[in-house]
Amino acid sequence: MNIKDIDLVIFDMDGTLLKSDTYAVVAVQNALKDMYKNHNISKVMPSSELILSKIGQPSVQFYLDLLDEEHKHLIDELHTGIQDHEEIALKSGKGMLFPGTEETLVYLKQQGYRIGLESNCSMRYFSNVKSVFNLDKYLDISQCIGESEGLNKISIISGFIKILKSKKAVVVGDRFYDVESGKANGCITIGCLYGYGKRDDFVDADFLIEDIRELKELL
Repeated sequence: MNIKDIDLVIFDMDGTLLKSDTYAVVAVQNALKDMYKNHNISKVMPSSELILSKIGQPSVQFYLDLLDEEHKHLIDELHTGIQDHEEIALKSGKGMLFPGTEETLVYLKQQGYRIGLESNCSMRYFSNVKSVFNLDKYLDISQCIGESEGLNKISIISGFIKILKSKKAVVVGDRFYDVESGKANGCITIGCLYGYGKRDDFVDADFLIEDIRELKELL
């Protein structure tokens, strides 16, 4: 089945284009170790499963969920530490795109679709990912919530549609945030089962895919 009349494809980043578990969990754990050591904190390290389950949350919420009430005042230190370790990992080649991502982006560009990229992450991380994987060559527009105070996925997608004068857009993502923000903007939504969300995240999605290359059949 093909989705007709689409002129804009908007992607989430982590868990949709970027296989961030290859470095993100270790980056978070290393940043927490640094913080624990700096403040003589004795705490059990969050499990890899717990950290992975929170990838895709808005940045501030992600950091807050990793800290107990006693240490929430250290959010800025943790924020910086995680970004430091993520940057090191990305620039040392530990990150990767999901298989088929680049060929799918090339295909979409060849078919004349405009492509947007949005994320709940910080501006520094967003910029590093785009730079390391040279994503800007595929993108017509991109923005993350860390770029400006008060941004969220709903407002970012709304902005993309207005700026590019899109008549019909599709949002592709691996979390319920992506389905929710797409629906709020009247978009077709595609849930990525290969990412970090669970099938329950996609009860309202219009389509589900198990491999990003399936977009070539849908679009």
